[in-house]
Amino acid sequence: MEQKYDNAEIGENTIIEEDVKVGFRYHPECGKAIIGHDSILRAGTIIYGDVKTGAYFQSGHYTVIRARVEMGYYCTVTNGSTIEGMVKMGDSVRLMSHVYVCSRTVFENRVICGPGVTFLNDKRPGRDDEPSKGAYVEDDVMIGGGCVILPGVRIGKGSFIASGAVVTKDVPPYSFVKGFPARCTPLPEDLNVQVAEWMACQKTDLWHPEGPSPFDAPWIEEYGPAPVPEKM
Repeated sequence: MEQKYDNAEIGENTIIEEDVKVGFRYHPECGKAIIGHDSILRAGTIIYGDVKTGAYFQSGHYTVIRARVEMGYYCTVTNGSTIEGMVKMGDSVRLMSHVYVCSRTVFENRVICGPGVTFLNDKRPGRDDEPSKGAYVEDDVMIGGGCVILPGVRIGKGSFIASGAVVTKDVPPYSFVKGFPARCTPLPEDLNVQVAEWMACQKTDLWHPEGPSPFDAPWIEEYGPAPVPEKM
């Protein structure tokens, strides 16, 4: 594709829709944004300079990624989500719609965050001089929609955080976490599995222009006829 961003390096076969800003110059010392190959940046996305993504990165509409963010392969940040900068993400980290990630947060590999998850980084806003500290999320963690993760919490490998939980303290590896405030119990056997390969290494999503036809996606028969069941 034609290179049209003077403060960014765009990998081969990357799709960039209209109204996208890549390499936004937020500071006089700002460096380039580097976007891995075979990525897609959807309309409304803003990516600052000093951001680096791996291959197969996918942004949703109106995604905001501020500076000093580093991602591995197969990462996804979907519609209306914000990463506030100074964040590290391993491979196969997927943030669904309207996720907020504060600065100084770390995700290892194969982490899934459902819609509306909020990560915080300051226990006493405006009361301390210490640097803020976000969460540290280890491998193979699933965080359900609407959860709140408090500052400095470490979520252990393989844990499953149920939707709506408010996580106030460290989570041991392989825990099942639920409630407000959240309580940890041993992980049930059926949840003690690695994130599915099809989700962890997804090259295209349902709405990707180069993916399978969305009309091939399954519907739930008991819910009645599928929406717009035929090609228009």
